Amino acid sequence: MPGVTFVLGDTAAEAQERAAEIRRQQVSPQNALLAAEQIWGVDLSGYDPDGPLPDVDPDPGSELAQGRVRIADPKAIADKWRALSRAKGLSLRETVIETTGRQSFIGTPEDVAAQMDAFVQTDAADGFILVPHLTPGGLDPFVDRVVPLLQERGVFRTEYTGTTLRSRLGLPPQPGRAAGRGPTA
Repeated sequence: MPGVTFVLGDTAAEAQERAAEIRRQQVSPQNALLAAEQIWGVDLSGYDPDGPLPDVDPDPGSELAQGRVRIADPKAIADKWRALSRAKGLSLRETVIETTGRQSFIGTPEDVAAQMDAFVQTDAADGFILVPHLTPGGLDPFVDRVVPLLQERGVFRTEYTGTTLRSRLGLPPQPGRAAGRGPTA
């Protein structure tokens, strides 16, 4: 179940505009430089985040790693960023915005319900973990406007049986545990 965001609008254009504004707020000029510094492996504070990407190659000794595992080749990422930047005429910040967002469903409530349903029907996902842009209350528009449409499609429950997540997912109780309770002695 992938973590996804959503942006709703009364029209597709309004939703796209809102999504672009949200991403601009999430990726400040300073955050854009920090993201690029992770790729280039050098201090880029002298660069204009609203200007072009650095014209130097990443430090050959830099590695993008998560823990002890190397997860990407910085030069390959820089090359992809440069190609995207040239193709779309993007600044450094705009390139970071374009390349670092998580999966989002953007559109009218009807569009978002259809997109989510399509992912599930084609086995691309079993469901989703919604990550709101704002808290508290960030899920309210989804609950109010998209959930009823998913329920009309028959792909979102209208009632739940059981009181635990395991029971709601149709899984048997965990051995050694009373239903709905912690470990038993």
